[in-house]
Amino acid sequence: MESEHAKNGTGKREMDDVLQICRLSAEGDEKARRQLMEMLYERIHRTASYVSANLEDAKDIAQVACVEVLLSAGSYRGEASLQYWADRVTIQTAAKMFTKRKRRQNLREKFLQPSAQPMATDEQIERSVVRNRLTEYLHEMKHKQREAVVLRYIHGYTNQQVADLCGIPLETARARLKKGRAELKKRVLKDPLLAAWVKEWGEQ
Repeated sequence: MESEHAKNGTGKREMDDVLQICRLSAEGDEKARRQLMEMLYERIHRTASYVSANLEDAKDIAQVACVEVLLSAGSYRGEASLQYWADRVTIQTAAKMFTKRKRRQNLREKFLQPSAQPMATDEQIERSVVRNRLTEYLHEMKHKQREAVVLRYIHGYTNQQVADLCGIPLETARARLKKGRAELKKRVLKDPLLAAWVKEWGEQ
């Protein structure tokens, strides 16, 4: 049977190096922490920008997720790829922050006058025109469906991995993907730059 390292394109020596960096990072080694951030910083920030509809929120999520990665690096055991593990930390961080924000919003709506939050422009979020448009359409979706779609169709995870990353049952993940896929398809099939990409999606 093919090993998990082989599936992820990671050799044993390379994985040993990654585990060493994670162990040293957890122990407070500054060089190891810089190396870990060099490997994961862009991935964390990109994932945060996709799952959040607001630029400032995305920055907050990414910063907190980076801290969580550094603090919990010692828990990484190499069972899955380092990117998968970092995605899980980022998704969990986003979920916690969205839950807290929702609670605060409910309190503001009940007891205080809500204040308007400025939305970031697409140009600020991504440089690429295609990514700008995709990000815009993603941001029109509800968070749970958007989160599932980003993991499945942008990061390429399986349905089971999406469920694991989000901490939900497989059938729930499938339901979110089905609804999210339908919502996103409806929007982007009218966009010539994205229509071909969406038509390649399967119905699994």
